[in-house]
Amino acid sequence: MLPIMLSCIEVLLEHNFACREPLLEAVKHLSKEDFTRNLGVGRNSIHDILIHLVNTEIYWIDHVLRGITTEYVISKDDTDAESIWEAWKSVETTTREFLRDQNERGLQHVKNVTWGDVIVSFTVAKALLHLATHETHHRGLLVGLLRQLGYKAPDVNMM
Repeated sequence: MLPIMLSCIEVLLEHNFACREPLLEAVKHLSKEDFTRNLGVGRNSIHDILIHLVNTEIYWIDHVLRGITTEYVISKDDTDAESIWEAWKSVETTTREFLRDQNERGLQHVKNVTWGDVIVSFTVAKALLHLATHETHHRGLLVGLLRQLGYKAPDVNMM
């Protein structure tokens, strides 16, 4: 593994962190109907995609990588962008704390997770890369959905 892996992961995650506030600012302009409407992609609605992103991040950081049993931080009953933003800031703090404690050697540590009847093994680095690209994928969906609904989407490009 390249000795620069940690800095690459940090760059990707920092970009994700930086895109969240502009994205949620854009989402705040949606009507409640547009925010919760089943649009037939991803997790159905913009609301549900955002909830999925928050809960997925805490799942990977706490449950998978830290071995801590954590409840999801936000439920599908929370319907406003402000509640989601507050929860995501809290999760971001947890992710930043986890990253602060990492080093190149720790990234090579292998984790084993049982999903159903299958044991899946991967390095900490691969899990963090998955987490970063997972959010990038869903952010692209959100930008497309905002535009499809006729709203202005933020520029979320890295450069």
